[in-house]
Amino acid sequence: MLLTQFIIRRLIFSAILLFGVSVIVFALVNAVGNPIEILLAERPGISQQAIDQMTAYYGLDQPATTRYLIWAGNLLRGEFGTSIIYNQPVWQMLTTWGLETLKIQVPGILIALVIATVMAVTAAMRQYTKVDFGVMASAMLGQSLPGFFVGILLILVFSYSLGIFPSYGAYSMRSPLWGSPLLDALWHMVLPVAMLTFFNTAALTLLMRSNLVDILRHDFITAARASGLPERRIIYGHALRNALIPVLTYLSLLFGLMLGTAPVTEAVFTWPGVGYLYINAIQQLDYPVILGVTMAISVMLVFVTLLTDIAYVLIDPRIRLD
Repeated sequence: MLLTQFIIRRLIFSAILLFGVSVIVFALVNAVGNPIEILLAERPGISQQAIDQMTAYYGLDQPATTRYLIWAGNLLRGEFGTSIIYNQPVWQMLTTWGLETLKIQVPGILIALVIATVMAVTAAMRQYTKVDFGVMASAMLGQSLPGFFVGILLILVFSYSLGIFPSYGAYSMRSPLWGSPLLDALWHMVLPVAMLTFFNTAALTLLMRSNLVDILRHDFITAARASGLPERRIIYGHALRNALIPVLTYLSLLFGLMLGTAPVTEAVFTWPGVGYLYINAIQQLDYPVILGVTMAISVMLVFVTLLTDIAYVLIDPRIRLD
């Protein structure tokens, strides 16, 4: 019963938060300028009749308040509008391009979690040794390097120098690698996933190692060792479970912001995902796409945060719901 009330309260808070985000984003995007003027600069041959029709269709001849109410009403019905540049439904574009983003973001997070867990446990069990210092130095290096630098370095080494992996795109332009579309898609994913895994592993390792070192000093760990429990069971059955609670917050941010953190990776590898779409939309002031992607990111972040809060309660009963 308490959990149900907690979820209802969080849903109400999330709805208020999303309303505030929608107002701010709509105001900022509409304050930039008129997208029809940018379209005219690229396609000067558009007739005045077509301009008037687009202006009326996108409500650019109406007050900002009216445009927001129309847009918000359509958004509640699941209608994100039509792209000014691509002339396609934004929801359809989000679905198509979003799947490409998930193809590299989800493996990058999950692989990083496994690697970070192994590295953090290894470092925490050998605190202040060469192994610990080596793990910490590697993780700090991963946190310090710019994303675009690592991506370009991967392309220079594994694509141009060694010729092992493709340097751009999600699929081969002419024929699939080895005659298999699946293998071709997987081969194109390697470098983008490696870049994402590198950065996610660095952050997760630092966070998890710090939590484990602190947990291993607690009294219940000392009592578990005094009772004769195997060290592996103490680490993985007791310490790691408690150390993962703060990590859940970071993981929720990673999953919730997958679309928001995609532009750097997708720009480096010319990956046809939401991040690449977002960059093009901003450059060309494609209102519907900018608003649609931004709200999709906000909804994902709020939803994943809610799931994380529920997971906290299930993992650690000490957390209060009131």
